[in-house]
Amino acid sequence: MKLKTQSRKKAYTLIEAAISSSVFSVVGLTLCSLVNTTTILGAKNTALNTAHQQARTAMVQMLQDLHSSISLPSLVDASGNQVSGAGPAAGIAFQQWSSGPHKIKSDATTGQNQITVSLTPGGGPTPVVGQRLVIPTHQIEDDITAVSGAGANFTITLANNLPVPVTGTGTYTIVCFVADRVSYTVASGSLQWRGPTTKKTFAILGNDITSSAPFSTPLTNAGALYYRFSSAIDLSTADPAYSNRNFKAANIFLNAQVPMKARLTTYQ
Repeated sequence: MKLKTQSRKKAYTLIEAAISSSVFSVVGLTLCSLVNTTTILGAKNTALNTAHQQARTAMVQMLQDLHSSISLPSLVDASGNQVSGAGPAAGIAFQQWSSGPHKIKSDATTGQNQITVSLTPGGGPTPVVGQRLVIPTHQIEDDITAVSGAGANFTITLANNLPVPVTGTGTYTIVCFVADRVSYTVASGSLQWRGPTTKKTFAILGNDITSSAPFSTPLTNAGALYYRFSSAIDLSTADPAYSNRNFKAANIFLNAQVPMKARLTTYQ
């Protein structure tokens, strides 16, 4: 008689189970580390893109506006008050062309504060209160306090009396321009653009600005104003949203000098 033998199934030993658990633990930790590294890299890229895009957009607009200004920029504080020296300062103010050339229609003597002008074709809109009248040939620059008249001819009232007479309008063509004062300032960590007071425009171009005084006026080696360049900008931004990962995205523009394009005014 033959006896039937029952086959035995092999099982893992304690050592084999321990080794397998160790291998799985190492693989799991590696995968978790890769996921965490990928998340951090994604956070870094997002922070960089946010800071870079914000700073680039603001820088492009500032460069365009400063390059097209018709006055030498003036450094101001965060409240818009003019400051002395070459900076650095929290803000910068300058004048932009608004309308003109307008033809001065009749003579005006010293001591008057009104000028009658004619709106030339293509000269732009009628000046309004709060803008600034500029007569380059006579170095007359003053704020406009009233505008009267209709059609192509109107009378402009200035804040002060004329320092010199404007004569010869019947023989010569004497032109004037109208300008707007605008400014860029950094206040409470934001880059602000303040448009003409007549339009009461205001916009925030960027947040999380780390350079509280990014504007300055270039100087020559002798210490005089460098009229070839209107201003210098040192703007830096940071995105604090990812600081919990020990990373702070920054975008820095060092000494971006803006060349002067044209200057119609003598004073700011």
